[in-house]
Amino acid sequence: MLKGILMNTAIGRLVLVSFAAAMLIQTACNSSQKEWKTSKMITLTSRLQSMFERTKTVCFGRFMVDVPASATVVWGDAAVSLGVNVYPGGFDEVQLMAQKFIEELKSEKAIYHNDVPLLISVDRVSQPEGRIVTGYDGFEAINDLRINGYFKLKDDGLIIDARPLKDRKDAVIANITSIARRLRQRTEDEIPAEPGNCIEHAFLSDKPNPTSDDLLEHIRVGFRLKEFPDAHFSIYVAPSNPHDPEGDSLETQTKRFFEDPATPDEKKMLAAIKVLRRSARQIHDWHTGFEALMRMPDEDGSHAHHEFQMKFTGVPHDVLQPYADIQFQTGVANDAAGATKAGLTDEEAIAVWDKITSTIRVRPTGSAAVATSEADQAPRLLLGELAATGRVCPQTGWWESAEPGEVQGGRRQHFKAGERMPRVVLLGEPSLWQRLKGQRSASYSMATMWKLVDYAPPAPPTIAQAATDTSQGQGRDDVAPRKDG
Repeated sequence: MLKGILMNTAIGRLVLVSFAAAMLIQTACNSSQKEWKTSKMITLTSRLQSMFERTKTVCFGRFMVDVPASATVVWGDAAVSLGVNVYPGGFDEVQLMAQKFIEELKSEKAIYHNDVPLLISVDRVSQPEGRIVTGYDGFEAINDLRINGYFKLKDDGLIIDARPLKDRKDAVIANITSIARRLRQRTEDEIPAEPGNCIEHAFLSDKPNPTSDDLLEHIRVGFRLKEFPDAHFSIYVAPSNPHDPEGDSLETQTKRFFEDPATPDEKKMLAAIKVLRRSARQIHDWHTGFEALMRMPDEDGSHAHHEFQMKFTGVPHDVLQPYADIQFQTGVANDAAGATKAGLTDEEAIAVWDKITSTIRVRPTGSAAVATSEADQAPRLLLGELAATGRVCPQTGWWESAEPGEVQGGRRQHFKAGERMPRVVLLGEPSLWQRLKGQRSASYSMATMWKLVDYAPPAPPTIAQAATDTSQGQGRDDVAPRKDG
């Protein structure tokens, strides 16, 4: 949460309270803040344009996000009902870890079980090859168990861990075996079309009839920008809290901060904190979001840096609308924000934030991976919806490119739901000699962000347009520069 971020920086508690006061003053000055439903079309600086010229889609959990192609994907722990870790090419390593765990359990005694070893059983498993080790979770444990499964996934090693109560031993062992059998290797650029979860190096398909316990999914993924090594972006998704969803609300948490008293020193610090944005936020079908974007000031032991956070409380029992905590920090070195100078300006940091967060969406599966007749019946998404190059078009209608200059086919183009959003082909200004010869200068294609601007159907082509299109054989995928002469 935001409080946790701030407490981990050099600014500490003082800044946390100051930020609360800043939020309070800003709210008092602007009581008519509106929900930020879709990101504004912020013009990218030249160096950001270069960074986003090529993007890649990353699958995490049941979702996808588009990031610069040069970004490094950094995975955190994954728990898909149980904890799962894949070790590429590491089956021998996992074997050694299994043996070490067994020896540890053998060497410890359970004092409440007549000094018997903590080790309860080692069960061999086939399909996939492996073994499941069960033991008491500590020498004082009576009902708490620790169960680890160690498996071979082709040339990879796999560990599935759990800490259940003793009466759930058989059910958990069955679940470990099920997960091991449903898990398969996955390359970073693979976007599966079947229901399930993308985790690091692997994909776990859903059970045919999953229970609520099977859908307790916690996924963490982060991105490091090659062009700006101090900028760290992270996403965490988990089940929404059915008992107290507002307890996870960033808006509620910031309101609680307002109740903290402000000292003279805190008021002095207040003037140096810049609140860039604080409002409700919607991303595609996620409606329960709130974001707080701020720049922290220079301070002894800490450089000025950005602290951006967005949270979605989600919808209980809906895996496609989870609790989500999204963060972006600059000035990061040795995992500490403010440890070095921020490489992005305020405007650039907001542009990167909006560019990436606006592409977070549910991964299409089955029939949802292609256009459906329902998608064409009536407008579903609000005008202003964004879709990046490579993403499946979420709404039939007219979409406008954010890129300046002359675009082949026009900056405003019509796409149908289910189509892939294309790159744009920018046409250069021809020289005088090229104009005299009826030629154009070289064109080039680039990834872009498309904005939904109208739902109207395209006008039928005129006879002349149809003849021109047929003679040229043009298609939306034809982006190669034309060679004249």
